[in-house]
Amino acid sequence: MTQAERIQQSVLRSIHSRDLYTEQQVNAMLKVLREADQRVKAELVRIGDGTLLKKGLEVRREQLRGVQQRIDEIVRDLKAEQTLLMKGVVKESFQKGIETNIREFGELGFPHYESLSHADRIKLAGQVMSLVDRSALDFLVNYDLQLLGNVTRELADGIKQQIAVGIVNGESIAKIGEKIGGVITDTEAFRKAGKTVFRTAQNRVEVITRTETLRAHGQGRRKFYDTVGVRMVVWVTAGDERTCSQCGPLEGQEFPIDQIPPFPHPQCRCSFFAARAKVCRAGIPVH
Repeated sequence: MTQAERIQQSVLRSIHSRDLYTEQQVNAMLKVLREADQRVKAELVRIGDGTLLKKGLEVRREQLRGVQQRIDEIVRDLKAEQTLLMKGVVKESFQKGIETNIREFGELGFPHYESLSHADRIKLAGQVMSLVDRSALDFLVNYDLQLLGNVTRELADGIKQQIAVGIVNGESIAKIGEKIGGVITDTEAFRKAGKTVFRTAQNRVEVITRTETLRAHGQGRRKFYDTVGVRMVVWVTAGDERTCSQCGPLEGQEFPIDQIPPFPHPQCRCSFFAARAKVCRAGIPVH
């Protein structure tokens, strides 16, 4: 096997591992969103018992406000769980980016890396993480939390609006639930679903989680390369029909580590690997 083939295989393994991890995080985010969906549906069932109706369609406004408060509580709990998840995802994905590079160097036979055990690789990754500017990592976390906060706020507003308008217009609980929608895990069913409050939230949560997990992973790779002395990297795309016109022309191009193209755009699957690497230990002990 040629060196080029070894590099290609190692990078493809890294991308595959990164993408599996990313989808695990997306599924974790959708799990807490699905739990919020179930709680909202339970609230609709309660409304369906007629607790908000008196003399036909006359709305008990006080009780409607109570329903809206419960929706706020549901979404507040959702936000708290998403916050906890995202804080862990950014740090873990960043470190996985570092670990990925260390494994690649070992597979490609770089001096000092080919003989490292798994435990040594994890230890070295932790040492590189200790060099990370914590304020930069906090910035990534806070940016992601702001994006997710916008989603939860709009989700709460949309649910409350659909319930209030639906009841005032005399719509059935089933019709209100249809407009609110829910989390859809089947890809084809999601694609065909009409615009609903939960469908919009689900789409945005998926895009944000996927994009920001990939971003943190890429930043981890970049930090490691910069730490050990890699100065040039080669851009690599997914190379399939989903590769966008923005990324396609970058395939195989070399860039200085400090001049990597903006990375990533939403849901970008590109990566990069060391080119003409002149690796030094940078004073970082393995043992």
